[in-house]
Amino acid sequence: MINVDFHLHTCHSYDCATTLADFSRAVRTAGLDCVAVTDHNTIDGALRLRDSGEIRVIVGQEVGTREGELIGLFLEKVIPAGLSAEESIGRIKDQGGLVCIPHPFGRRRFKAEWEVGHCEDGQVRLSNQVRRASRLLTEEVLERIDMLEAVNSRTRFRGTWDAVGRLAQLYGLPLTAGSDAHTVREIGRSRVEMPDFCNTQSFINSLREGRLTGTPSSIFIHFGSMYARLSKLRC
Repeated sequence: MINVDFHLHTCHSYDCATTLADFSRAVRTAGLDCVAVTDHNTIDGALRLRDSGEIRVIVGQEVGTREGELIGLFLEKVIPAGLSAEESIGRIKDQGGLVCIPHPFGRRRFKAEWEVGHCEDGQVRLSNQVRRASRLLTEEVLERIDMLEAVNSRTRFRGTWDAVGRLAQLYGLPLTAGSDAHTVREIGRSRVEMPDFCNTQSFINSLREGRLTGTPSSIFIHFGSMYARLSKLRC
């Protein structure tokens, strides 16, 4: 079994000041066997970390689409920002990548009594609460993605994590967990313990057998992101 954090940022993101050297040290300290580096609208940091061979890296990108953010995994080429969600998904899949929606319900509480959707005549019908949570959450998009991020340490409400799980069940999607770390102290706070994998197909199979764990981060960690944005520190 391996431990993987599926949502991490480096100084190649506009709101993160973590150098690649500090990132690698923190990954090892956290006991992670593999990480998905998902900087905003770039894969430069992920490629550099992968090619260094110091840690095991899935090259990812948090892609800013017109409807919201997607994560592409197993990428070799950057996905341009500002495209539609449908086109972004197509470009990720054209290079053999996989698509995840991070923090699908945003950072807010999704109440336990709220319905996520139901099946009607063999089709999933999403609830109004889900549709209001994000413009990405449409039947068309959810039918094309490969996984949903259920556990996100910067989303502090466990009820929201549970609601993502219920949505994933409707579509038969596996779940990921990620710390969404923008500082070294956050790295590894959420992770998936899963069987090892060798390609995207075995990855999906392993992810379905995974065990998600996570600890919410302090609200004060957002000051780290604010500092990185204002200071304009870069790699």
